[in-house]
Amino acid sequence: MRLCKPFKFALLVALALGMTAAFGLATIKTWRACAYRAVGEAGVVDTLALSIRGTTQYLFVRGYDRSRPLLLFLPGGPGESFVPLAGEFSDELEHDFIVVHIENGGFGKSTKYTTGPTLEQMVEDTGRVVDHLLTRFDRKALYLVGHSFGSILALKLAQAQPQKVLGVATVGQAVDWRAGNRITHEHLLALARKEQDYAALADLAGIAPDLSTTAEGRPMIDFASVKRQREWLEHYGLNNILLQHTAKARWFTYLGSPNHTLAESCDLIYRGPCKWIADPQWWSQWNNVLPGVLEFNAARDVPQLEIPYIAIVGSNDWITPGLLTRQYFDALIAPEKRFIEIPGAQHYTFLDKPHEFQQAVRTLLSLTHESSGQPVADRP
Repeated sequence: MRLCKPFKFALLVALALGMTAAFGLATIKTWRACAYRAVGEAGVVDTLALSIRGTTQYLFVRGYDRSRPLLLFLPGGPGESFVPLAGEFSDELEHDFIVVHIENGGFGKSTKYTTGPTLEQMVEDTGRVVDHLLTRFDRKALYLVGHSFGSILALKLAQAQPQKVLGVATVGQAVDWRAGNRITHEHLLALARKEQDYAALADLAGIAPDLSTTAEGRPMIDFASVKRQREWLEHYGLNNILLQHTAKARWFTYLGSPNHTLAESCDLIYRGPCKWIADPQWWSQWNNVLPGVLEFNAARDVPQLEIPYIAIVGSNDWITPGLLTRQYFDALIAPEKRFIEIPGAQHYTFLDKPHEFQQAVRTLLSLTHESSGQPVADRP
């Protein structure tokens, strides 16, 4: 069958555009990979594979001075990866620390769990990650930074093994899932009343205030209520996650990740053509961990730490309300502690205000100095 000339021309144009896009993406990935490795002779760049609970989990290590202390960033979720964006909120820290990011549970490069872990098992697994890093870099202890779900892991591990943790910082601290969401629900109702938004008031009345339910006899997150709550937060300008900070929103940056293949990036993005080659099913792995998240109460479960603590709070964070974090901070017993609020930032404070976030994390160095009385290594 002969093709008509207009169709031939359109086909050639489409092929040319596809080849140009593929070449452009390959060029960007190559450039980013070169920039990622450029840390100088004193620096360190590495990707470590670690077998944990039947999975292969990956650690992404980068720093400009291999003599600096280790800092492990524990992401939220569970099941989130901000590794492709890490340069945006780690670039300054990498001069003071060897910064380590992790992907686990079938996210990014990691493989899926055969059986989803419980919260306590994930704390144990995080301990294994810490042990691996300490052995590999010949350290006695490291710093922890935990975001949202990762803040639970950071606190519980710091409490259980303080001898291995120099200090801990949390951002978007998960203090008490139910109590935090009730605070947010009341805030949304107040905003709706102020604007006399009766449609919002009617819809909010149908949402479980604490965003929890019961499934198979276990406490579980009510995802339908979560979706509606987040939509109203977005309506009132208090939830920029979907618009600014997800892999779907930042798809081009994720595709150009120097740490991932195209298929791995597509697993993270899962939109457009990526749906043809990706099959992300990571949420099916978290049914065993989520009950532990709902039952966690920081004030009850981690009332005291033997190491310095920093609470980093976005002033407009209504996913994990700052009011609850402040109450926990005030009650917490720790040798040194700081409460640092970053104006204008929301739940993903480290992406909203990366410079301010990194400055806050750097405070760990001075707190460790004050707490131990030992000098901190000179900074570059």
